[in-house]
Amino acid sequence: MAAAASQPDRRLDQLYPPLAPALHAWACTRLSSGDRAHVAPEDLTQEVWLRALQIFDRFDSTHSTFRAWLFTVAKNVLLEVRRRLQRVRPEQGAHGSTTRLFALDQVPLEITTISRRLTKNEDVQRFVARLHELDPVDLQTVLHCGLEGMPLAEAAVRLGEGAPTTAKRWQRLRASMQTWAAPLGLLADD
Repeated sequence: MAAAASQPDRRLDQLYPPLAPALHAWACTRLSSGDRAHVAPEDLTQEVWLRALQIFDRFDSTHSTFRAWLFTVAKNVLLEVRRRLQRVRPEQGAHGSTTRLFALDQVPLEITTISRRLTKNEDVQRFVARLHELDPVDLQTVLHCGLEGMPLAEAAVRLGEGAPTTAKRWQRLRASMQTWAAPLGLLADD
């Protein structure tokens, strides 16, 4: 942990890029159309990076995987975005730039480049489009087990079903997604 605390920027810069496609797909799926009127998925992923950078010294690999920790940060950022959007009055004109919500000018160029590249990546976009075709329970299973890397038992609780049912559903979905040509490393157990 001391190594993480001594050079958080460098270590986060190494851990974040491989998970950026999963985080982008998650943001594309989690942001509602109402959210997207104010916040773009790439802006959300950049804000997650900023927040992760601010608290990276708290990441403890003995308690969580980096993927699970990063998606916990992402969920908290998304909740904060939605709270902020609820407070914005229509007459304040919340449409347009997300700079009122985020300090995106602090995002390093390499992170901005990753976000822009993911927005244009056809494989990631096809994967996101396929996610939107899933029924709601299957979508939640992919989000929890695949993108977030949540343990099956925890995902089962979130889905309101038994662990064996979630395990079978996830196994079926994994087999189906092998034909989607998703980018390698997009899912937690790739």
